[in-house]
Amino acid sequence: MNIETEIKNQYSKIFDKSDWMTFKLMADFYFENSAKILTKDISIDEPFKLMGRNIQKRLFIGIGTELLLKSLFIKNDYCINKIKRGKTPNPNKPTKFNTIADLNLLNPSDTYTLNSLIDNISKVITANNHSEFEKGLKIAKVFRNKEGHVAVLWHKPDRQNYTDIENCVTEIYEKGFNEILDFKISFLDGETAKFSIK
Repeated sequence: MNIETEIKNQYSKIFDKSDWMTFKLMADFYFENSAKILTKDISIDEPFKLMGRNIQKRLFIGIGTELLLKSLFIKNDYCINKIKRGKTPNPNKPTKFNTIADLNLLNPSDTYTLNSLIDNISKVITANNHSEFEKGLKIAKVFRNKEGHVAVLWHKPDRQNYTDIENCVTEIYEKGFNEILDFKISFLDGETAKFSIK
């Protein structure tokens, strides 16, 4: 067994409906931190504190989005574990548990990607405006991917990107979890962070 397989096995699990709450709890954690983290919380020295804070916010947004979508799918009886390679039938997308003939076909070490969840989101939630809703999810996905793979000093933020994310996340909380989320990612000077659930 190689080291990657050994470590993956530490996380191996066939996720079932009871797991949605754990995913949601951690999504809440990441979204709250994305909203509220301040430059004083960043250990990088000036003049890079603001850059470090912004990177951390975008990473938290992306991770929170993936965990929230996985929670939503699981809560709606969808399996997020992939089918093992070479096994058939293989839908290559989240599938209802009751359509999987044999749970032994599932790979406990691999789940569907954020991209796959976004592509299939309409199976579990009907957005008010699907294109705007999907835009917020895709922005979050790119934030996570880029901040996790590159380091740049010149990223110029667009406040509308954060508003799009806030809107789609708030809609998921309302329609998918019957919760009212007050969510504002403090990003620009003078903005007050908000994260509260009712």
